[in-house]
This record gives sequence, C-alpha cells and structure tokens, in this order.
Amino acid sequence: MEEISLREIIEALWKGKWIIALVTIIALVLGGVGTYLMIPGSQSVVTIIEINYPGIENGKNPDGTEFDIRQLTSPYVIDRALKATGLNSTGIKPEEVRRNIDINPIVPNEIVQLAETMIKQGKEYVYYPSEFKISYKVNKAFSYNQGIALIDAVIDEYKKYFYALYSDVKTIENAIVSLDYTAYDYPDVVEVISTQIDGIMEFLVEKTEEDANFRSSGTSYTFADLNRSFGILKTVDTSKLESIVNANTLTKDRDKLIKDYEYRVKRMELERAKKNSEAEEARKLMEEFKKEDLVLIPNSGGNELRTENPVSYYNTLAETAITASVEATGLQHEIEYYKKEIERLNAATGSNSTSLTQEADQMIEVIKTKLLSLINLTNKTLDDYYSYKYGESIKQVIPSEMVSGVSILKNMAIALAAGIILGVFIVFARYYWKITEVKTEDSSNKTEDVQKIRD
Repeated sequence: MEEISLREIIEALWKGKWIIALVTIIALVLGGVGTYLMIPGSQSVVTIIEINYPGIENGKNPDGTEFDIRQLTSPYVIDRALKATGLNSTGIKPEEVRRNIDINPIVPNEIVQLAETMIKQGKEYVYYPSEFKISYKVNKAFSYNQGIALIDAVIDEYKKYFYALYSDVKTIENAIVSLDYTAYDYPDVVEVISTQIDGIMEFLVEKTEEDANFRSSGTSYTFADLNRSFGILKTVDTSKLESIVNANTLTKDRDKLIKDYEYRVKRMELERAKKNSEAEEARKLMEEFKKEDLVLIPNSGGNELRTENPVSYYNTLAETAITASVEATGLQHEIEYYKKEIERLNAATGSNSTSLTQEADQMIEVIKTKLLSLINLTNKTLDDYYSYKYGESIKQVIPSEMVSGVSILKNMAIALAAGIILGVFIVFARYYWKITEVKTEDSSNKTEDVQKIRD
C-alpha cells in the first residue's frame, strides 16, 4: 500500500477548498435555523427573591409555622397574577403556569463548605435558605414581555398574600361614623362611642408595647400619641355628652328605654345567678378536696375519672371560684346602676327641651367628626408601621430577565467545526476515489501490455 505524502494532502485540500467552504456554509445555515427553531421552546424568565424577617433563619413563618416557599405557586397566587396581567383571557390555566415554575434555593459557597466540614466531623448541620431562584418556562403563546410581566405579577401577588396571611395586619373599624344615631336613643349612642374608643385605646396600648419607638413618617404620630388623643376625646368630649344625657335624663322614648333597661336587668340577674352557682360549686369541691396522690372527679355520666395532679386541680378550682365571684359582683353593680336609672326615668316628668336635644345632636356630630379623623390618622399610621415591619419581608433581588437554554455561539461553533470536518472528509474521499481509479486503469493497461508480449 502506497503512502500519501504531506504535499499531496495539502494539494488535495487546496484544490477542494471551495467544497470545504460550501459545506461549512451549509452547516452554519442549518445550525442557525435549528437554533432559531429551538429558542422559543427553551426560553425561561429568571429572577431571584430574598426572604427577610425574624424566624426565616430557622425555617419559620412569622406566626411560627413551617415556612414553605411553594406557597408562591399556590393556585390563588397564580390566578391573581394572571388576572393582574390580563393573561387569563388567553385561556391558559393556573395549573399550566404552576407546572412550568421551578423554585431552587440558593446556598452560599461558605455554607456548603461549612456543611461538608460538619458532616465529615460526624455532626449534623441544617441550613434554611432565604434566597431562591425562580424560573418560569415561558408558554409559547406568550411574548418576551408577557413572560416577564407574568413572573413579576406572581412575585407581587405572593408578597400581598404573604403580607395578609402572616403580618397580623389590623386596622380600626369605624362603627360610630357608619351608625345611624337617629335610630338609637342618646344613652345608646354614648355607650357605642365609649365602647369603640375603649377598644381602640386597648389596641393602641398593645401596639405601643410592641414597638414604642415607631413614629410614622406620614403622620408623625407614635401609637402612644394616638392613644392620648383618643383618651382626650373620651374624657372631654364624650364625658360632656354623657353628662348632658344623664343629668337631664335625655331620651327619645322614655317608656321604651325603661323597658330596655328592665330587660337588661333580667338578663344580668340570670347571668349573675349562673356565676354565683359556678363559684359555689367550685368552693364546695375545694372543701371536699383532699390532698391525695389521686383525685377522683365525677364525669357527666356519674363515673369516676382520675387526675394525677391534685395540686393543679385545686388551683384550678380556686381560680374558677374567684373569677366567677368577681364577674358576679360586677354584674351586681351593673344591675344596681340600671335599677337606679329606671327609678330616675320613672321619676322624670315632662319631655326633653328642644335646646337640650339640639345640643346633644351637635355634640354627637362633633364627636363623630373628631373620631373619624383620629381613626383615619390611626389607620395611616398602622399602614406605615406594617410597611416598615413587613414591607421588605420579600424582596426581588434582581429584575426578571429572559434567558434561553440554547447557546447560539456554542451551536454555531459546533456547526462550523462539523462543516469543516465534513468538507475535509468529502475532499479526501474524492481525492482517494480519483487516485484509486487512476491506479486501477494503470494496472489494467499493464496487464494488457504483458498479454500482448506473450502473444
């Protein structure tokens, strides 16, 4: 077998350069077309979110329950995101979007190294990630911008869902402003106003204990400031209204008010009797109680049940007796108050003067206006507080961007290399075909010449 020299190889490649170039161009064109066709099916929207609030480092929600990032892909969140972007009109279902969303935790390298070290030492190490990579394989029916808008909407709706579910957001409802006081008697209006102010002040005390240093940037108020404002409204304005109503036995319908008070007295007397009975029963059990290792307690069926902690049971009985006695005493005071009010109403003669009712109506309007203003101020302060406390709980670290699983440069480089290799192969194949054909012809001619000589 004859060897082919380097000169022959170079000459063969040079002569076949146009074939190599043509094959390479065809490979590049085919690679480009193939890559273009592959891109739509490999596009994904990618972003990173960070979870930041006390407790996430232990894998807990703000309420102490286990944190689950999969809530981001809950049907509720996806459905609201589709509606927010208007993509629900395309006919795509939340479950289809949900299946195409991947959530992967991001673990820092130092944490990985620390975990490996701990495991090698035979120790257990648990890490709860707070950063997550969100990838959404874009539906073919969506455009570039629609895919980004959808994943941004999903994150935004998840923030709202998380905020509403775990932030313990409470606002002040306004009962007195929506109250049609013309349908109520004056003592009832005073009671409604006082009850609502008491409830608001109690709530503001809780918020002050929760964060005494918070001051709203929008209202410039602290919770303590607001609490004092409501206190002034109660001790000054509401007290004036109450004094006018009580001092002048101000009522729209005396007979109706008397019947209402009499009904309240009967109801409270029943409740007082119930509390007295509870207290008496608890005291009897305490007297019969013996500090033994076991205590026998009869159940509703008359059978005896055992409890292993007699001291605890004794304390429970004592607490029940004291609580019931205190509540019964409180009810007794209220009963006495309403009985005196009934006596006072029965003793009153004539009708209320027009000037008194007008004065009371004006005071109610003033109180309503002040109360509405304070409630709005309180709710704005609460909004600022909740935004300050929970607003950064979920943060989008990087903006959403479209990425493709197909590398155009890589595919074109492969197409270029494949084209060159195939072109060179074709050139060498042609060259080999030609030289073998020439050798065959030469061998045939030589055979003919030898045959002629013999002849």
